Amino acid sequence: LIMGAVKDMYMDEAENIINVTATKLMGGDISEDDALDILDNNLEILSMLGFENKYDALAVVYQMTNQIYKENI
Repeated sequence: LIMGAVKDMYMDEAENIINVTATKLMGGDISEDDALDILDNNLEILSMLGFENKYDALAVVYQMTNQIYKENI
């Protein structure tokens, strides 16, 4: 039970990292290099969502920015 709660907490944190990175990238607050640094620095947590490297995570960030963009047209 405790392990499940910890895993859920890390998964929530990983999703938050992806969401915030996508939002900041879209808003022009960070560059793609900054996004890669953020993802690389959080790779241990992001691996909980199944990401093997920062480029896997960046691909999802870009999918999210596309979705956000389409919703705001």
